[in-house]
Order: sequence, then C-alpha cells, then structure tokens
Amino acid sequence: MKPASAKAKGRNAENTWVDYLVNRGWRYAERRRLTGILDRGDITGTPGITWEVKNQKAYNFAEWMRELADEQANTKDPVGVLVVKPRGITDASQWWCVMTGEQLTQLLKDAGWG
Repeated sequence: MKPASAKAKGRNAENTWVDYLVNRGWRYAERRRLTGILDRGDITGTPGITWEVKNQKAYNFAEWMRELADEQANTKDPVGVLVVKPRGITDASQWWCVMTGEQLTQLLKDAGWG
C-alpha cells in the first residue's frame, strides 16, 4: 500500500479532530478552507479558539507554536491550541494539546481553579 501524502495525513488528522470536537459539543466545528497568506488555523466553528492540527513524523513544537501565534493574531481569538497526533495513536482523546502557560492559567482561573 502506498504511504499517504503529507497533505492527506494532515487532512485526515484535521477531520478526526473535528469529529472529536463535534462529539463533545462543538457541533459547528469544521475544517477551515485554506485562506492563503493570512492563515487562520485549521478548524472553524469554535468561537474564540484557533486550532492548529499536526500529524507529522518529526515533532517541531517551537515552529508549530510560532505558526499558531501568527494564526491566532490573524483571528484575534483569545485561545490558541496546537493539537498533535502522536505516532501510532489514533484515538483523538489521547492526542496532545499544547498552549502557552499564559493561556492555560487564564483558562483555569476563568474556570474557578485559581
């Protein structure tokens, strides 16, 4: 069987994450169409959240977080989340979600944990 292209792997991960979000109450979540130079993330339909989904062999968190920051600046969303599909893990509930410490502590505080 021929290996999937990088675009196909990315598209599959984005669709899997969208399904995960929809099944957890974000019923308007959907893959975002490519928006060119002013990229706004991979998923729309979740107001206030910019999503960047990655499914790659090599992990490059620093580059991906810079990409997310640029996208979040374009959307003006208060929350940005990098979603990374770990190798060999198909269950989206076990994928890694990364954000800045500033955003995490604000979310926890807003939820009454601080």
